[in-house]
Formats: sequence, C-alpha cells, structure tokens
Amino acid sequence: MGLNMMWVFLLFCFLTVNSIHGDHIGSTLTAHPVENPQGICALFVSGKGHDCQEFMVPTEDGFLLSVQRLTNAKVLTTDKEPVFLYHGIMQGGEGWVFNEPYQSLSYMLADSGYEVWIGNTRTTLYTFGHKTYKRSDDAFWDWTWDDLVAYDLPAMLHFVNSMTAKPILYIGFSQGAMTGFAGFTDRKLASLVKKVVMLSPVAYLDHVTSPLSRTATALYLDKMYLALGVYEYNTTNSQNEHILDSACQTLNISIGTCYDDIINLITGPNCCLNESKIEYYNKYSSQATASKNIGQLAQLMRSGRFCKYDYDLTGNVEKYGSPEPPSYDLSLIPVTLPFLIIHGGNDMLADVEDVKHVVSELPGKVEVHLMANYSHLDMIYATSAHVDAYPLVLKFLEK
Repeated sequence: MGLNMMWVFLLFCFLTVNSIHGDHIGSTLTAHPVENPQGICALFVSGKGHDCQEFMVPTEDGFLLSVQRLTNAKVLTTDKEPVFLYHGIMQGGEGWVFNEPYQSLSYMLADSGYEVWIGNTRTTLYTFGHKTYKRSDDAFWDWTWDDLVAYDLPAMLHFVNSMTAKPILYIGFSQGAMTGFAGFTDRKLASLVKKVVMLSPVAYLDHVTSPLSRTATALYLDKMYLALGVYEYNTTNSQNEHILDSACQTLNISIGTCYDDIINLITGPNCCLNESKIEYYNKYSSQATASKNIGQLAQLMRSGRFCKYDYDLTGNVEKYGSPEPPSYDLSLIPVTLPFLIIHGGNDMLADVEDVKHVVSELPGKVEVHLMANYSHLDMIYATSAHVDAYPLVLKFLEK
C-alpha cells in the first residue's frame, strides 16, 4: 500500500469509528474513570470489602455526572446483566450504600454476582459539575425534571450499555422511578433495558397526602421561588428556610418540630429506619435541587397529570406548540418490558391510589407488592428491607 493510500485508509478508519462512537454522549470514549477522594466510593464504600470505581459521564447539555461501579470480585459473574440504580429527589447515589452491606440492596446485588452501576443526577453532591457553569451560577440550577428524562438518564444508560455490551436491569427509587417511567416511553432508550424494578414509585401525584407537600403546593410556593429568582432549592438557604417556615406555621406545627421531623412530614411515617442514623438520613435526603424540579412536582399534584413542565400559556405555545404541556404516554412503553413495583402502605408521596393509577397504564406484565407498614424512605433505608423487600427484587431479576 502506497503512503497516500495508507493515509486515506487511516482517515477512513478514524471517521468510521468516530461516526459510531466518538460523539455519542455516554459512550466509553467520552466517559472515563476518575480518581475522586471525596466521591461515593472513597467516602461510603471503601473498607467494606467491595470494589468501587468512579466514572465521569457527560450529558449533551454539559453536565458532568458521576456513576459508580460496585462489584464483589469474589463472586462477579459474566452470566448476569448489569444492574443500574437511580436515586430519588434531593438525594444522590450514596443512599444506596448508607446502611450496612447486609442491609443494602446495592451490596446484596453485588454479592449475588451482579455488576452494579449507581447513577447520580446532575446537581447532587457527588457529581462533577458542568462544563461551563459553576454551582453558584443560576444557570447551573435552571433545569426541570424533563431534563433528567431527556439528558441524564439516556447518558447514563448508554454509558452502562457501552461498558458492558448487555441489556440493563433498571432499579429506580421515587423520582428515579418517575424518570424511568417517562424515559421508557422512548422505545430507543427502552431497548437498552431488560427488566424494571420501581421502589416507592412516583408518577401521578394527585393523591399525595404529605401535609407539607400539600400545603406548599396549595400556597403555590413553587411559583414564589421563581418569582424571587431562587433557582436553587436548598433547605439551608435563608430564603428557602423562610418559605418552609411559612408552610410549617400554616400547619400549626412548631418550627423546631417541623425541622426535626421533616422527613416523616414529607414522606409519611417511616417504620424501620435506623434511629442512630436519622441525622444522617436528614442530611443526605435534603440535598439541593433545582427549584423548577420541585415546582414540576407541585404542578403534577395540582393537575393530576403525568406531563412535562408547565411554562404557562405563552411559554407552552413557544416550547411545545400547544397551550398545555404534553403528557408522557405510558402506553408507549414496550409491552415486552416487565415491571416489579414495591411500595408502602404508609407512603404519603407514592400514595397507594397513585401507584394503582400508573400500574393500570403500563402495557406489559406488572408484578406489584405492597409493604403495608412501610413508608417512602423505608424502601431504601429500612433495616428490615433486606428481609422484606430485596429478596423479591433478586427473585424477579433472576427469573
């Protein structure tokens, strides 16, 4: 082969490879392992006898997500599909590794031979920020839940698929379930997934009984945040504290009691948390998020719909071409995609009636289990979940 022909050949190979992988957000060429001494692996997994790697995964809109790979090298098998865990609102992937290994779903999966991948939403504590914006910039927090559906979830699932070359077993908790429901209406994304487990799943929200959530929604506090130019919802922010205080006072609950029992006031009475870790749960289940993310949940509570963000009439026409935001049509989820849903009888966010509503719209096979005494956070933090709930998950995945 002559020199000129060789260069043509090499150029052809380069262009071919890059046309397939090079610019694909979430591919192994754009995402890469990183050393992170302040990451989830170092802070929560190290010393527990499991292997853990940190990866940086970019989204198409510039966020740099963190994804952890958790395995037990002694039992890891190539015969099983990878499991992807996605957390709820105002928390990150560290929630899957809080409790002791024998009590935590992530470790139980790893100890059963699975390759476990833990996803983290764009602005949670252990992600890597944004290519352009700093955490102090309003633009860093100017996003809705729809962006998690459109950017974060696809980036992470494509990444896991490209790393493993296998279909994914998806497990979502709370808003992680909600994001999955919406995301899998895109059949291209759903094609990456083999089975789905939803824990304390949120979708329809018109039966929410959480007193704080109901009061804040009725007072349109979500609109107040944006009117004040507060893009970051952070319970430690003075403006946010003032608004939360207003909701507590409306309920005739003392400020001290309100803050001490904020988890149960929002989620319902959790039966089985480790009392010695309540302060820990409060801290890591109260991470900052976008005000629009919180606001969109309030919109869904008021409308009774499962739909995109409502920008009001003019904004909707400009963005969607219609006066109302479009719904996520659950009938578009492939009928071949099986679901396992586990929820709590005392859950004030994923209310039993709302869970029945979403189950009625799923087109494929759905297996449902109700834990009568469980509330919202019990599904990932309960010290008894490894006996009550997680064996059901393992059985479903291994069928």
